[in-house]
Amino acid sequence: MWQHLLAGNERAYGLIWDRHRDRVFRHLVMGGNSPSDAEDLSAAVFLEMWRRRLSIRFVDESALPWLIVTAQNVARNATRARIRHRRFLSRLPPQPDQRDHAESHADQNDETVARLRALISAARPADARLLAMTALEGFTLAEAAGALGISEPAAKMRLSRLRSRLRADLQSDLSAEGGA
Repeated sequence: MWQHLLAGNERAYGLIWDRHRDRVFRHLVMGGNSPSDAEDLSAAVFLEMWRRRLSIRFVDESALPWLIVTAQNVARNATRARIRHRRFLSRLPPQPDQRDHAESHADQNDETVARLRALISAARPADARLLAMTALEGFTLAEAAGALGISEPAAKMRLSRLRSRLRADLQSDLSAEGGA
């Protein structure tokens, strides 16, 4: 199987992965790593296996011992990197407490956004989907129309009418609040 892997056979790599990943994962978890860290570290071990495939030492015709030793080394390197990162962060000067500009902007617009959401929810579902696809998802009008099963001119008209209604409703709300 290893010869197939060396020849670039992806299936052979997959078979080796399937055969040994659980053992490597278990070894990493038993070594004190969280399951999510052990998943990341396991992936790094198998990446290292691929990178060093020409120089792996087999024990009793198995790559597992090499994988286990590599898992220990990868875990140790990750721990050292976390420690270096924490030390680096601890040496940084503390940041003065500042309110995030985005939060203050969001606070000012919370009522407007809530009103806009309510207006869109009240619109016809197909029109709301059309608006979401074009304004939020970045689809062209033709793409959105095709996905919704309507013609492009119909989509253009629906979108224009919906935007006009939203604009008018928001303007009337702002006027009523003394904002315009």
